[in-house]
Amino acid sequence: MNEARYTVVTACDHNFLWGALLLGISMRYHGMSCPYHVLGYDLSEADVRILEGIPNTKVFPTSKEDSRSICTQKPLAIATADTPIIVWMDADCVVSGNVEPYFVCPDNALQIRQRDARENASVYRNYYRRKDQYGAFPQAVIDTWQRDVGDRVQSSIQRSYQTNCFVMNQSHLDFVKLWKKQMEKVIPAHITGVYNPQSEAYSMTDESVINSLFAFSSLAPETHEYLLDRDPEASCIHFGLSPKPWQGWTLQSFNTWGLIQNLLNWANKEGIALPELPSSFRNENMRKEYKKALFLTIYKDIRYKLSSGFRVVLRLFR
Repeated sequence: MNEARYTVVTACDHNFLWGALLLGISMRYHGMSCPYHVLGYDLSEADVRILEGIPNTKVFPTSKEDSRSICTQKPLAIATADTPIIVWMDADCVVSGNVEPYFVCPDNALQIRQRDARENASVYRNYYRRKDQYGAFPQAVIDTWQRDVGDRVQSSIQRSYQTNCFVMNQSHLDFVKLWKKQMEKVIPAHITGVYNPQSEAYSMTDESVINSLFAFSSLAPETHEYLLDRDPEASCIHFGLSPKPWQGWTLQSFNTWGLIQNLLNWANKEGIALPELPSSFRNENMRKEYKKALFLTIYKDIRYKLSSGFRVVLRLFR
């Protein structure tokens, strides 16, 4: 085992090259020196060279054996690290400060964020039936999870956990292996997206599967409240919505425009090679990008409210 205490791991293909790059640069910009591992799918030699231009970064080139989304390959990325603490961050995250003080597993628990009831309802709003409790898991989801895991009889959780960022230690690796095995069991190989609306129980793919294990596996570790969103000066920022900043902006993600510009300017000063800047990152396009983000957000908000209203009515007939 090496001398470093933490390793941050992620995975990307060429479409998320900018995401993995920004994550690594943001860590170094804020003084984090821990190893950074990137499981790189079908990356070109130029892509690998760019990523490894970030200090203390190692790319593990690989190719996917099936068409499942890269999000289901998180256990393989985690397996590249041998430090006492391993931190997974999606390749559409950046840090706003030095978050290493929060790389902890108190009482040997896996540190991961659990949704509140409102957020949980948003995830499962398309699947609620009349008898389901709003904010909880739909009963059909619970029944499928219990049958597929085949361990505990009663669910141990009431709300779902998010997998965009979590902190674990070496004692949790057997659970991660179980997660991989369960994903191969219940997620068909032809499912290419992060979201599979055709599957009620596994619509969130890797995230749904790990929640099924937290709910019904006796091997699931204890969890600890998530700490990487508590400090406004040092948190993990997740660009969960589309478009991603290197493609365009949402109104929410546009709040990080200044941070992204600082990261790009710092990387240039440090001699870190960058790909050609996308138009969404160019300063001369800032006003145009803001207007696009504003109109996109208004459109999505209207669509979401109309859809939610429709779902409330539909639930009465289920």
